Amino acid sequence: MFVLVDLDGTLLPLEAWDPVFQDASEVIAKEVGIDWRVVFQEAKKLNMELMRGFSIKAFDWDYIFMEVASRFGVSVNVDIEELLMRRVMEFKPYDGSMEFLKLIKSLGYGVIIATNGWYKYQSIVIERLGFSQFVDGIRTPDIVGCPKNCCEFFRDGIIMVGDNPLFDVYYPSMCGLATLFIGDWNNRLSYVRNVWSLDLSAIKPTYSFRSIKDAVQAITEILYGYSRVGS
Repeated sequence: MFVLVDLDGTLLPLEAWDPVFQDASEVIAKEVGIDWRVVFQEAKKLNMELMRGFSIKAFDWDYIFMEVASRFGVSVNVDIEELLMRRVMEFKPYDGSMEFLKLIKSLGYGVIIATNGWYKYQSIVIERLGFSQFVDGIRTPDIVGCPKNCCEFFRDGIIMVGDNPLFDVYYPSMCGLATLFIGDWNNRLSYVRNVWSLDLSAIKPTYSFRSIKDAVQAITEILYGYSRVGS
């Protein structure tokens, strides 16, 4: 049995990626002769457009920055993997992230990182930050063939852990999984409403914690309940 765990926003801050995106934006901005922030805003805008359409390219940052460069009339090779390799050791996981994964493994469960980010990036983050020692597999849209809105993404899972009400609560619950939400529920509901114009206020996660550190204190009892059901 597997516990599926989201990566960005759950095990580490979403903002950890900002220096990588700034570096990528600066490469294009230098060619165009504009402030890098203008490029960054255009990249975020395209990312949002692709997310709204549930495109698997929404988090293919090589594609996004190549497309943004084209929109500004330049042809620039921006290698996100290379930029990520330079910055990844600056990423700081949330307190309790490593302990959370280690504890799940010690209880006899497998851990699969289930993320909308692409494998070529997320595998670097997982390996370099040391998450890989507790991870049995990585599921990403480019590997599965869909974002986290199809049941194939949640196959063999008993519980989905994450910070997004749509991808980490609504869709996995529709596929029969329990859900463990991390973060500010109302704030993230507003985010989903703003991006997808969806009101998910009628749904609730099976479990909810403000932080991954708080979830560490409860995960043993939660998973013990599932082991008793399965025994």
